[in-house]
Amino acid sequence: MHSLSLVVALLLTQTPDSRLLAVNGASSELSYLVSHKLHEVSGKSKRVEGKALLRAGGAVQLMVRAPIASFDSGDGNRDEHMRETLEEAKFNFVVFKGVAQLPAVDKYPAAADLDVEGELDFHGRKLAEKIPVHVDFASPGQAHVTTQFAVSLDRYQVERPSLLFIKLDDACVIKADLNLKEEAK
Repeated sequence: MHSLSLVVALLLTQTPDSRLLAVNGASSELSYLVSHKLHEVSGKSKRVEGKALLRAGGAVQLMVRAPIASFDSGDGNRDEHMRETLEEAKFNFVVFKGVAQLPAVDKYPAAADLDVEGELDFHGRKLAEKIPVHVDFASPGQAHVTTQFAVSLDRYQVERPSLLFIKLDDACVIKADLNLKEEAK
């Protein structure tokens, strides 16, 4: 399902007892880290978009995305090469859509660790991923979500760049630090 379609589906399936939380792009961030025997490279995007639908009973549907062109490593040449390698002209976004089950929350603030099962759309490949997530709820309508997980560049058919005939490591570590707030109904 296309990202916009998922957002429309979330809005259409919202019930009076559910909450729709939106990612605050100004205070949220997605980042990556890739390693080479000689150095590490990291990049960040502050242009994160996303929604999470929390239903009564704890069921969660979510979608998070960021434009590939928005990731900044601090080195313009390196970023341009990363966009070429990821074929940003064809595959503009990295997108994750998933579902999870939150444990019951009796009082706030509250915290929960859960696994989100879903689909990562990266470099034109849509593959199943299970992502560990930590959620801190300040209130029923305000959450801070963090995660860190690794994806295989080979699995997503990303041609790993070489330096001195040595390719980047296969693992790309993805981190998310997201602040969400309930949208008005």
